[in-house]
Amino acid sequence: MDIRCEHKKHGELADGILSVKCSSRFCGAGPGVVVLHRWDALTGAALPDKRFRDPGTVKVTKEGSTHATEHDSVAVRSS
Repeated sequence: MDIRCEHKKHGELADGILSVKCSSRFCGAGPGVVVLHRWDALTGAALPDKRFRDPGTVKVTKEGSTHATEHDSVAVRSS
């Protein structure tokens, strides 16, 4: 079940675990990193955080072009 207001998803309750996405750099969130804080919904006990790379983040160089490693892994080459 999603925990949300009219405009934003604040968290998710699934299998007795409440997960909330954190945007604080103190918790390790930042460009390219997603942090999920988790709690046991029955006891309220904090569970270990989960950290993931954010696949939606694209690095942009000073010149405004995207970094070559951020494109699809399938290369198109002429023969």
